Amino acid sequence: MIYVDTKSVDPYFNFGAEYYFAAEKDAGDAVLLLWSTSPTLMLGKYQNAWEEIDLAYAEEKGINLVRRLSGGGTIYTDGGGLQYSFIRRDGSREIGFDEYMEPVVSALNSLGIPAERGGRNDILLGGRKISGNAQFKLRGSTVHHGSLLFDTDIGEMVRSTSPPDYKITSKSIKSVRDRVTNVREYIPAAGTTEVFREMLIRALSDILGERFAPYSLTEEDVRRIEELAELRFRGRENVFTPSPSFEAEYLCRFPAGNVKASFSVKGGVITAAALSGDYFAVEGTSLDCLVGAPFDKNEIASRLSGTETGIYGVTGNDLARALAEQM
Repeated sequence: MIYVDTKSVDPYFNFGAEYYFAAEKDAGDAVLLLWSTSPTLMLGKYQNAWEEIDLAYAEEKGINLVRRLSGGGTIYTDGGGLQYSFIRRDGSREIGFDEYMEPVVSALNSLGIPAERGGRNDILLGGRKISGNAQFKLRGSTVHHGSLLFDTDIGEMVRSTSPPDYKITSKSIKSVRDRVTNVREYIPAAGTTEVFREMLIRALSDILGERFAPYSLTEEDVRRIEELAELRFRGRENVFTPSPSFEAEYLCRFPAGNVKASFSVKGGVITAAALSGDYFAVEGTSLDCLVGAPFDKNEIASRLSGTETGIYGVTGNDLARALAEQM
């Protein structure tokens, strides 16, 4: 098994590296990646981004958004967390978690951390979650990846993974803290994520009975991984286009009355939009200018700017501001 340190906290680059070693690079039958990220929200392959996260908050805080190739739920990662990726060219078509999760649990146990399996794809510590796992198949390879909460900002995790209509309070953060925990609380000697990474590598090597052969990325590797990151993971189209079709409604209150804006969205693009409510209108109301636009508050604001909604006392700019507060 070779061990690859990408030396990057860019989630797009690291997912590009996963893809590269699974589908293109002939590096032997088994590869292990251990990596961290700058603050990032990782969506599952089949999730609707607008229902899972607070997009406005993520944008405000500069949190990366990326969509995995595996299923499962949204997770928040930052420099206080550790991601592991096992890649095996085994030709298997079956999803199986045991052979990848058990070594991680055993490695943690050997470090004095009383971790245990919890359910199909979680690892628990004292009854609280420290790791979630997911898996997918790619060109004859099994890619199994998981997260480890070492010193992750739990408050930021709660805030960014909650949709806008969910009010965040200290009580809600406490509720999540009751369900998850950081490994660092149980192994203060590790000090930093980097120290913990090295401890985990040594422990996994002992548990697996394999001598990890470190692999340093070449300039050619880096160039191709960057291309894959750009093509498959970075950019709005890779995050939002795979979202399932859905309907969205926003209630905006104005002195002229209540205005409900309704949208049909497919592949991240508005396919239909309409207004309704108890307002007075000086002419027929329409949101036809938004059909074909990305379902994005900035694009909506741009298209509504300077337009007339037909609603008495409500301009296109007024409506754009009211929508932006909710999206």
